Amino acid sequence: MQTFTGFEYLLIDASNHYGNDKLLFNQRIQWVKDNMDTLESLADQADKKPLFVKAVMAIRKAQAGIPTGHLVGFDATCSGIQVMSVLTGCKAGAEATGLVDPNKRADAYTSCTELMNEILGGEGISVPRKKAKTALMTACYGSKAQPLKLFGEDTPEIAAFYAAAYKLAPGAWQLLQDLLASWQPYAKMHAWQLPDGYEAKVKVMSEKETRIEVQELDGASFTHHYKENEGTKKGLSNAANVVHSVDAYVLRNIHRRCNYNAELVQQAKELIEQALNNPQLGGPDKATSYYKDLYDRSHMADVVILPHLNSKNVHNLSHQHLEDLLGIINSMLVHKPFEVVTVH
Repeated sequence: MQTFTGFEYLLIDASNHYGNDKLLFNQRIQWVKDNMDTLESLADQADKKPLFVKAVMAIRKAQAGIPTGHLVGFDATCSGIQVMSVLTGCKAGAEATGLVDPNKRADAYTSCTELMNEILGGEGISVPRKKAKTALMTACYGSKAQPLKLFGEDTPEIAAFYAAAYKLAPGAWQLLQDLLASWQPYAKMHAWQLPDGYEAKVKVMSEKETRIEVQELDGASFTHHYKENEGTKKGLSNAANVVHSVDAYVLRNIHRRCNYNAELVQQAKELIEQALNNPQLGGPDKATSYYKDLYDRSHMADVVILPHLNSKNVHNLSHQHLEDLLGIINSMLVHKPFEVVTVH
């Protein structure tokens, strides 16, 4: 994993807004260094001029030793397929979305386009990236209408699209089928639980319309559109909702691991080390039993349990659970707590 200084993050931010976000991080940093003396004059050429100017102003403040308070934003790479590939342990999908090789700027949309055009080479057809991107973004959440709209029905393009998408991220496509099949006909709500105990509950809302007549306006009428909590025989939304809930779970963990209570975490570390060195039988405890059950089901340790630990109930956790928590805590304590802003 690559790490950068605060100043280097400012350089990456400016380079991103200029239009270099497809380059490797080191190349983005070098571009700013190469143009350091003339950054202000390049503003009119930037893809996102206001954000580029703001980033350059932050760089100048940093050079003068003035704290900036500047927020550097980073986006996921094709987050839907990325999350689904992690959940299924799919190396192909993980590689396509930047999770395998940090020295490669992964772009799943470009890769899908290239695979499609490779398949269509004998047909003399070339598909632009914009079309492949739109189709892939929607198809990975279960949409069939958008790819058909873009490529037509029973065409070489639509066949090439699905062949390319499956080759790109087979795990994501297999998971998609499972999520689509999880739809419960006419259920008014679908619910599931995340490894940190968060319960996702999503109501099924059906679109309705009715005609409203207003007697006071001489019988004038209008159509009122509204939604009602009513189950449907079929639905696609479980695919997107489950994946988005996992995305939100990741972000909650980012907050817990970055903006943490240093004293609490240090105390938890000492309790866990003592329990590992001197195993004992723990007494009954509701909180640890709840999170222990979540860990046993998901095999995902979560620092959400730390505020509940004490010298007695810490022994309720298995050796592996304690080891996993200690590994996370040690990685947290490498850095002092700091605030983050997540968008979800």
